[in-house]
Amino acid sequence: MSQRFVPLALLTALAIAGCSSDGYYYDRNSEYADASIAPPLELPDTINRGDYQDSMPVPQASSDFLASDDFEAPRPQPLATSEQGGREFVAMRQSGDARWLAVNAAPAAVWTRLQSFVRDQGLDVQSIDAGKGEITTAQGIISVSQGLRADASEVRCQQGGDVAGSCLNALSGYLAASSADSGVSLAAQSLSRDDRVRLEGRDGTWQVDLALDTERSWAELLYQLQKNFNTDYQTLTDQDRSRGEFMVDYIPREERDGGWLGIGGDGDPVPMVLKLRAENDHTLVTATRADGEETTPALARELLDAVASTLR
Repeated sequence: MSQRFVPLALLTALAIAGCSSDGYYYDRNSEYADASIAPPLELPDTINRGDYQDSMPVPQASSDFLASDDFEAPRPQPLATSEQGGREFVAMRQSGDARWLAVNAAPAAVWTRLQSFVRDQGLDVQSIDAGKGEITTAQGIISVSQGLRADASEVRCQQGGDVAGSCLNALSGYLAASSADSGVSLAAQSLSRDDRVRLEGRDGTWQVDLALDTERSWAELLYQLQKNFNTDYQTLTDQDRSRGEFMVDYIPREERDGGWLGIGGDGDPVPMVLKLRAENDHTLVTATRADGEETTPALARELLDAVASTLR
């Protein structure tokens, strides 16, 4: 073969090689079938781990899932505004020695702000676990978890197992100043939980099932009953933390505005007691009359429905 044809032969071979694997462009869509698991990357100790994390994490599946034809994947919840539904965006909660922030936004939205807070404060990040909602720094642990409502979160700061008050105060101001368009985190979507407040009937009686322990449930109930419960027909009158009881006056619907006949004004309020008791890691709320008279299931359900609506 003449030497002048060698470059042409090489170019032809390269072109043919480039056209392999089904076309001019190499299709990598099926490569995953033969892929092997590589060990995770190890970051040097001098690197700030807060700047590096999985961009597209895949959560562990708890069970097999087969989508139906009409299934639509839920969209991430945006960060709420500071006055969503008339509620404070950030408020301090306290029960005994425990303190935390109640934030009017879903955990996936709050998580992005916690990361920004850590970065802006220049904290020394040691580890980030979006699945648990925890950021561990040399100064302490900052965490977010699902609140009682679907669009609410609880934020905590701990240092050596104790509440870090200065951290909570700084976070409160930082979150209150957050933009409503701060985005959400795909990695933290698993932190959100539904059905945290359920009104249910059991053995002929009605109760509200709260997916929180009694300390957190008491703090949230006290705050919401004081802030958002009172109307012309229902009023929080007293509370006894040692007994786990709230006292309310309640006018049943059938006795409002003159009753069914519409004659006269409202009936007399019925003194009621809301009782909290622990069941596993949940809290159950029941309603009984405080005057010793029989509590009908209809009356208990009506009052508990009003309580559940206040918490949602």
